Amino acid sequence: MIRDYLAEMIEPSLLLGLLCSLTGIAAAVHYGSINIFYSVLVVIGSVLAQMSVNLFDDYEDYISGLDKETIKTKFSGGSHLVVSGKVHFRHVIWLTAILMLIAGLIGLYLALAVNIIILVLMIIGTVAILFYTKYITALPLFAEPIAMLAFALIGIGSFIVAHGSLSYLGDALFTTIPAGMLCGIVLLVNEIPDAEIDKKYGRKHAVIILKNNKTIAAYYFLLMVITYLIVIFGVAFGIIPVPFLLVAITLPLVLYIALGIDHYKTPLGHERYMAINIVTVLIYLTILVIAYSL
Repeated sequence: MIRDYLAEMIEPSLLLGLLCSLTGIAAAVHYGSINIFYSVLVVIGSVLAQMSVNLFDDYEDYISGLDKETIKTKFSGGSHLVVSGKVHFRHVIWLTAILMLIAGLIGLYLALAVNIIILVLMIIGTVAILFYTKYITALPLFAEPIAMLAFALIGIGSFIVAHGSLSYLGDALFTTIPAGMLCGIVLLVNEIPDAEIDKKYGRKHAVIILKNNKTIAAYYFLLMVITYLIVIFGVAFGIIPVPFLLVAITLPLVLYIALGIDHYKTPLGHERYMAINIVTVLIYLTILVIAYSL
């Protein structure tokens, strides 16, 4: 039972938020000294906030009935633990509230100790958490950009907290924005198997609006190209170090994923491409973290 609850709370996707936070901290190290205590706090707060998002999404999808109809894969279809009854849905909402409260208290402390703008970022993140599943996903093409924004704010907030000021924030955007975009792109690829059921429940994310596999693949590829261009622009103008060009090693995998999306047939058949996409994003994010020190 305890193992089921831990599995519900600790998902592999938490690595995305963690790496976004570390990207911001790595940028802060590159552009000056950091406060280690505040840096540790912001990482903890970021991970707890993402954990509360995941739990709240599972709760909302269970209550609406959506998760009872989706085909479960390793990366999509919602939480089988809640649907199967191994984790009680009321416990999920209580865990969400507790984790959100702890993350909120950490954020409030950092806002008062470092910069009040952290409070603004926190409010935006809270709104995204509370309104994402039920309302934002019902707005055409809004789901992925809002997810990208939320993850980018993790990196931006982490940079401000670790660095202690807003100086060089513009430079840090050349890594924190691509990092946030990558996390939203994971969502896009993982939405594909659930599109039919999502549409039934009123969602209008990109996969539903774009409809055609070829168009979805092109949209995915365009978003990835934008992340590369931001990095290339930053290197070309001397804003970020040359080693960031190492992100280009993920391009063959991006092409492979795009082809997989174009030829999508079944949820289980798509599982391979979701897995490769997550690996691709994790490699890319890791490079964004370590390239500052190369």
